[in-house]
Amino acid sequence: MFVVALGLVVADLVTWIQLDIATIFSLPLVLAAPARSPRLLWSLAALLTVATFAVYAYQIPPGAFLPRETFFVNRVLDVADLLLIAVLLQIRMNSAHARETQARLIKEQNEKLEAAQASRRLVEVQETERRDLANELHDLVGQKLTALNISLNIVKMAPAVATCPQVGAHLDDSLKLVEETIESIRNVMMELRPAVLDDYGLSAALRWYVEQFIRRTGVPTTVIEQGSPRRLPSVAEETLFRIAQEALGNVAKYAGAGKVTVTLETTADVSRLTIADDGCGFDPSTCHPPASGHGWGVMIMRERAAAIGAELLLDSAPGRGTRVIVTLRDGISSTPISKLPGSNAQRIA
Repeated sequence: MFVVALGLVVADLVTWIQLDIATIFSLPLVLAAPARSPRLLWSLAALLTVATFAVYAYQIPPGAFLPRETFFVNRVLDVADLLLIAVLLQIRMNSAHARETQARLIKEQNEKLEAAQASRRLVEVQETERRDLANELHDLVGQKLTALNISLNIVKMAPAVATCPQVGAHLDDSLKLVEETIESIRNVMMELRPAVLDDYGLSAALRWYVEQFIRRTGVPTTVIEQGSPRRLPSVAEETLFRIAQEALGNVAKYAGAGKVTVTLETTADVSRLTIADDGCGFDPSTCHPPASGHGWGVMIMRERAAAIGAELLLDSAPGRGTRVIVTLRDGISSTPISKLPGSNAQRIA
């Protein structure tokens, strides 16, 4: 490109033609390259500007320069034309770059949206499978165990059993085993899909799960509700509940905490769930990619939050405990809750 411009300058010097032919008609041709480089554009414009006056200075006789001389005025107009063309080309380059940048951003946003929608569908499928499995356990296994328990009790009341203590003892053991199995299946069903989440919403489900957590671990845990309780869409409630489950599971496994606080804050446009403990804490920057058997909890919580468009913040430091904060800004509808089942939860207006 510089060679072309230099050739035009040489032609102007040798043939005494007006350089406006070079500047007006050749510059768009020279710069109409796929590179669209502003540096190249202005380097060429500067070269032609300098060459315009250099050739003029070489061509005029010594002492013949006059600012009003027609040939000099034409050269000034040539440079003005050249700079105008350069400015127009720069504007065109900027416009093309802006369109490309906008198209790239739109493509990236669409890809993120598609990924989020896919993650949300995956979460919905998982929850549907959990619900179906819980229903099957209830309808098939649970009902059969209940029927078995009734049958064993009927057998136990038979006169023949009263005359055979060994049979009665075996029946008592069998009844105890059936009752323990029923309780275990009930617990599994609640873990898979707590009915309280469907019936009463997230806050009630959190209080129920915290009671189970205290019973299993013995770690004092408090549920605090701030704002006006309201129902979120089922996928949001399911996701926040699963994140709370995962966070409390991590507390039980790793934190060595003396107390835990679960806070559910709801405003007109924001729902925020915080699980805070006073345990050993850790440095989040040192987290490694998940490996076999460990390290999956944080990744799973982040993916669940991202699937519903929520933000997850992990705030922790060695010796200072850990806070898991999930913030969901409502672009989704919700339903106020007038009254929730009674509990010991602390509510702050």
